[in-house]
Amino acid sequence: QAWRRYDTDRSGYIEANELKGFLSDLLKKANRPYDEPKLQEYTQTILRMFDMNGDGKLGLSEMSRLLPVQENFLLKFQGMKLSSDEFNAIFAFYDKDGNGFIDENELDALLKDLYEKNKKEMNIQQLTNYRKSIMNLSDGGKLYRKELEMVLCNEPPM
Repeated sequence: QAWRRYDTDRSGYIEANELKGFLSDLLKKANRPYDEPKLQEYTQTILRMFDMNGDGKLGLSEMSRLLPVQENFLLKFQGMKLSSDEFNAIFAFYDKDGNGFIDENELDALLKDLYEKNKKEMNIQQLTNYRKSIMNLSDGGKLYRKELEMVLCNEPPM
């Protein structure tokens, strides 16, 4: 949910100005006073710490490191990342009706198969939690290629 809220231009990245909005809301919530120069300093510090590839913006996997581990479903997908070709084949296969997006039922099938392929155990509760987390990236229950790519691919979408 945070991702959709702060990636205002839907670029697939949190740029410095979007990160600033995120940090501002976080500081307000924590009742921590701050001024503009301090906010700018925090933003640059977070970018230095979490922008692993130095492109001046945070991808979903970089941003996920800011979250507490118990909330961070993305860590579950480390080591399960796909190449672009694999992703395209998988998207086409699971988008059964060919409507250009994955719905919750199609996502369930995809997650189960992904876990089995990687020989990992997953119970129904975990499946439900992962589905909810991933569907939070969706647009009204429609998980388009770009959003799913952010979670499942080695390389972020262009």
